[in-house]
Amino acid sequence: MNASVASKPGHKRGESLTTDPQIRNAIQREAQKVDAIVAIHESVVDLSVFDGGDQPGRRDTVFTQSGDLNSYYFPEDPEKPAWRPISMRWPYISLLVILAISLAGLQEFLCQISQRNSEGLLKFQTPKDITILAYFTWKYLPTIILVTYGVMWQVVDYEVKRLEPYYQLSQREGAIARASLNLDYLTAMAYLIPLRAIRYKQWAVVCSSTAAIISGSLLAVLQSAAVEVTPKYTTGKEDKRVMVDPIFSRCLTAALLIVATCGICLLFALRRKSGLLSDPKGIAGIAAMATKSHILVDFKGLDIATNNRIHDKLRTRRYNLHKSSLWQGKFVRGEKHTPPDKNENPHPVMLRLITGIPYVFYIVVVAALLPFFIFDQKANIVTIRTPWVLTALATGVKIGWGAIDIELRVLEPYYILLQRNAPPKTLTLDYTGTVPGYLSFKAALNRHWLIAAVSFGAILTEVLTVCATSFTVDGRKFVAGHGGDGNETDDRQNSTETFRSFWTSFALAGGILIYLVIVACIVYLRRGRVFLPRQPGSIAGVLAYIHQSRMLDDFIDTERKDADMMTKHLEKIGKTYALGWFRGRDHEDHCGVDQEPMDASYEHGKDWDKGRLTGQEIQGWEMF
Repeated sequence: MNASVASKPGHKRGESLTTDPQIRNAIQREAQKVDAIVAIHESVVDLSVFDGGDQPGRRDTVFTQSGDLNSYYFPEDPEKPAWRPISMRWPYISLLVILAISLAGLQEFLCQISQRNSEGLLKFQTPKDITILAYFTWKYLPTIILVTYGVMWQVVDYEVKRLEPYYQLSQREGAIARASLNLDYLTAMAYLIPLRAIRYKQWAVVCSSTAAIISGSLLAVLQSAAVEVTPKYTTGKEDKRVMVDPIFSRCLTAALLIVATCGICLLFALRRKSGLLSDPKGIAGIAAMATKSHILVDFKGLDIATNNRIHDKLRTRRYNLHKSSLWQGKFVRGEKHTPPDKNENPHPVMLRLITGIPYVFYIVVVAALLPFFIFDQKANIVTIRTPWVLTALATGVKIGWGAIDIELRVLEPYYILLQRNAPPKTLTLDYTGTVPGYLSFKAALNRHWLIAAVSFGAILTEVLTVCATSFTVDGRKFVAGHGGDGNETDDRQNSTETFRSFWTSFALAGGILIYLVIVACIVYLRRGRVFLPRQPGSIAGVLAYIHQSRMLDDFIDTERKDADMMTKHLEKIGKTYALGWFRGRDHEDHCGVDQEPMDASYEHGKDWDKGRLTGQEIQGWEMF
């Protein structure tokens, strides 16, 4: 349905009449009454074109929209779909909340026992005096539980961040591009995500990212510091007692309660409906949503534009997810002009050499510090008095590796497409929501060996955190022939480790660090160069790649297909796909994702369209 906005007394030239709440509400009621999308025809002039930021004639620098525009108003969908992954449903999140509260209560209970009982939680003279089960329960089980709990929250966090743009778009009034189409939480710096989400008032992301940060990087360190053995060394006739430090223990309890609070708030934040019928996996999932409306016209001239340029082009409109399709929404004012960022790096942060080289160096330093802290007499005092130091260093390795892992997952489909003649399943390939552990297996089945190796490394970093809790002893005493007879205070038998547990942990930690260094070097050799026009991860980034693709005809009426159905549909058609230069549906040259044959591969920094000869140039040469 179409309508026109009449003039109104006091209306300022160049402003949208639909900024008036009364008019906006009246149009919304009309859309609800007729149960159809209402298009309001407006004449709007965007004066930001005069700020000097645009360069007319450049295909990738079209920032403003001026002239006649349509605002679209959507009726409430009485059957709005509400698909969400298992990790975002109330049973799973409720389980995380219950676990956090239970662990907090158990930690406080153990702290109270340790304070009241002079013998502590456990008493022994040498580790051989207690059972293997008791030793494992005290030494490794708490760290394993907290590390596993952190991974469980990581699964939730990835899914919440991945699907948040669709939640925003599914609101009745939709969302501005900055908070939806241009939103990319997956490749952003983890510790800045809560602040960014607060700015956009996206509370689900605030809760999930805060809980993931605390559970993934803080709990294991606090637990390592909370449990101590006194005295550190004794003669064979004195008892050792496993005690709980009340300060670190209460900090751990508080952290768990904060995580539980975040989980409860997340349950309330996710009561909304997603607007999704199934998992919108990969490029195909977004392409299927873009064939019903005219949303793709907004991406004209943005083939190789940066994310800032795309945002500036889309800033004057809201967008909607309605009936499983992406639509243009209302025309809006007030979004500030975003100056083009000439230095915007199109590569994710942790995959750049300027970041990767220091990170690899950090892993090497940790690998070198490990034997230094353990076997050097003076340095060993640090780990004995502050046993959480090595755990904190291991956690730093884990955080950096996690960033590499998720960024590589986002890049993989585009890297495959860049190689040309990619199979149809590449368009539905999406590793970002895959559960850790299973990801390695899935990637190996797809013969994506680098993804499999990196995701396996992410699991090993969790094991490294557990192993780091074993290095609170003098390693020299665990060298064969130097253990002593148990009568001296620093003899091996009077420490908190057995010969087998110490060397097993040491070998595992050393092997893991070597593995990480090797795989990281391969990652930077294979993925360190820039091979895309901009950082991937946002819906707008995908739409800019496909807005003139010939393959879009194959996605008509597929918005209700899930990933498996979509893969079968594309395989039945039998095409192959690539990322590069092609002649689009408008008979002009474009850079993006399309079906083969392509005209040329994409090379970063080279505009193939400007460097090739067309019929017009040939005619001009003949005339000359």
